[in-house]
Amino acid sequence: MSDCVRPLDPIDAEALAAGAEPPFAPDAAGHAAACAACGATVERAASLTRELEGLPPDGSPWPDLAPRVIRLREFSRRERRTYALWNAPVLLAGALGVGGFALVLAPSLSGSDQAGLGAALMVPTLAFFRAVTRFVPELLRVAPTGLAALSDAFRAERGLGLAALLLLLPAGAGLRRVLARERSRR
Repeated sequence: MSDCVRPLDPIDAEALAAGAEPPFAPDAAGHAAACAACGATVERAASLTRELEGLPPDGSPWPDLAPRVIRLREFSRRERRTYALWNAPVLLAGALGVGGFALVLAPSLSGSDQAGLGAALMVPTLAFFRAVTRFVPELLRVAPTGLAALSDAFRAERGLGLAALLLLLPAGAGLRRVLARERSRR
């Protein structure tokens, strides 16, 4: 609790501590000089500023954090195949799968509850396979119309067409690098 009936805004206190003009209360400097509580607030802000300015510019509280976070090279083939690297994700996925099946097969559930959970498990799976089987024919059916519409749009807006062609250059260069990298790994 402050003993002051009109405490300074913290931004005004920081401005006074830095020697700047207070943005909210133009008479803040006179008030801080007359009021002990507000004067202490300005002094605390000034001491914090001095402490922060006294810190070394390159001093990090965790000097070994960056080497632990940044990986400078890719995983080797051996590392990618090492089970120890993928231990936690594999165990988590396995635990979730076993937990799901245990829930479905739990003896505390009645037969109708188990059937309902089984159906609830099957509906998204069947919907996914149905979507996959419909995707290719739909893509083949819609592709000519979509390409014609895209061609018309590029003809109408030549700048857009030119920009799209120019954007293919970095995409092609990136694809070329990826393919070259894959060939060098083999």
